[in-house]
Amino acid sequence: MEKQAWAESWEASNNRFHRQDVHPYVLKHLTPFALMEKSILVPLCGRSLDLVYFSQFAERVVGVEQAESVILQFFAENQLAYEKVGERYISNNLTIFCKDLFALTPEEVGEINLVYDRASLAALPLPLRVGYLQKMEELTSPGTQYFLTTLEYAPEMDSAPYSIAPEEVYGYFPNYLIDHVESPAVPHHRLVRRFNLHYLKEHGFLMRKLHDASYASLVESAYRSFYEFS
Repeated sequence: MEKQAWAESWEASNNRFHRQDVHPYVLKHLTPFALMEKSILVPLCGRSLDLVYFSQFAERVVGVEQAESVILQFFAENQLAYEKVGERYISNNLTIFCKDLFALTPEEVGEINLVYDRASLAALPLPLRVGYLQKMEELTSPGTQYFLTTLEYAPEMDSAPYSIAPEEVYGYFPNYLIDHVESPAVPHHRLVRRFNLHYLKEHGFLMRKLHDASYASLVESAYRSFYEFS
């Protein structure tokens, strides 16, 4: 799938990922104390209310969203004043880049202490998933924390959000220390009802980057993990 085709698909399905509240895993694991003095990156942020929560306690929050209409919705819904500077929409300590995530540079983002990934990795088919992992590798340094959520369900669908089992996550992040902190079954999830799924689990992972990884090692590990466990 080409990046532009995926971008159009992401914009069309944005509401499928959107929550009307702050994610409960955020409230449980990313407490105000844990966010103090943190610079947080939220890739493919959509109009998530998690951004508002983070901005209340973190030093700096950086979101990335390609659809300008979604960014404008976010500021309108939350009654936040903002200033537009080039590709950046700035509201106090919150900045949202209106651009392709794959074109984002470390210089634009600055130093990041925490990556929050809810439904970003799960939004991508395998070829773009590998590119996404490499982009996250470029934007982070050893010691960076990473909070990841994934969905695991059956039967699997060939569209976003993709099913990603815990075993796959260990392959996608070979250079991270991974703590699998959440794995409840969610029988009343809207995707279960909509697609008549047999089961659905929402996993949460609290991770820390130990060292940098080469592109070749990420590709090998990601493809091996995908084909072995998916």
